[in-house]
Amino acid sequence: MGASVGLLGAETPVEVLIGNALAKGGRRLRRAVVMVEKGEDDAIHQVRVSCRRLRSNLKLFKGFLAGEWATDLRSELSELANACGEARDLEVIAALVKETSTSEDDPEHVEQILQTLTAGLERAAARSAEVVAGERTTTLLCTLESVAAAPGLKRKAAKPCGEVLPELLDSAVQVFAGEADKLQPWTQDDDWHEVRLLAKRVRYAADTCATVLGDEAHATAVQAARYQELLGQHQDQCAAADALTALVPTAEPELAFTLGRLVERHRAARKPLRAEFLGLYHRS
Repeated sequence: MGASVGLLGAETPVEVLIGNALAKGGRRLRRAVVMVEKGEDDAIHQVRVSCRRLRSNLKLFKGFLAGEWATDLRSELSELANACGEARDLEVIAALVKETSTSEDDPEHVEQILQTLTAGLERAAARSAEVVAGERTTTLLCTLESVAAAPGLKRKAAKPCGEVLPELLDSAVQVFAGEADKLQPWTQDDDWHEVRLLAKRVRYAADTCATVLGDEAHATAVQAARYQELLGQHQDQCAAADALTALVPTAEPELAFTLGRLVERHRAARKPLRAEFLGLYHRS
């Protein structure tokens, strides 16, 4: 994979790109936090995405980071992202239930299920907003600003981007391909989920590297985004099936029957998504 000059030069030291990536990620996270404080749509999701992008960059450049600061930062970002996870998941699941229910289902049962999911969503969203607006998040944002200005790095971070980035990006692609190659239509849900996370890691890594590597890295990001989209839809169906299954033990028999029908539909929806991903992946 050849390097070409992008917004930063191929000769630019990696340490400059690392600082830029952390600064950009910190600004993105700060904007998302403000969105939450203003009660804007999709705000919680944007906080989660911002955390994931930052964690991905810390992993991408792991070999260049000196000291424990990056480990601590990844941990803080992970906790913040996890605090936003339940609300986002319930939002997606409720939307899928609306989409999947049909005229064959008892409308009162469907409404009851949606009310349960919505009540859980509202509670989760309130907890998420409290965490995002808390002191710990404020400290995290200040930490990001500080490390972006002067990250603790190893000497090899002085190497030029054009020498280093192709290898870093290729490594992320190879890890993804190694796991994606193992997928079969009957592979367990958790393995499909793991490949989705790896596709996301490739996408974020390629986005960062495209600043220097240009079109080739951008093309890798676009392809990874296609994989991520399909695998994300697959994971949503799995999450919906699991969430509805969890409601069955406490449900009345008639409601449990409706839940069972919905669960089977979400599980059945995995098959065409798996086939579409495998077709796309093996054509690429």
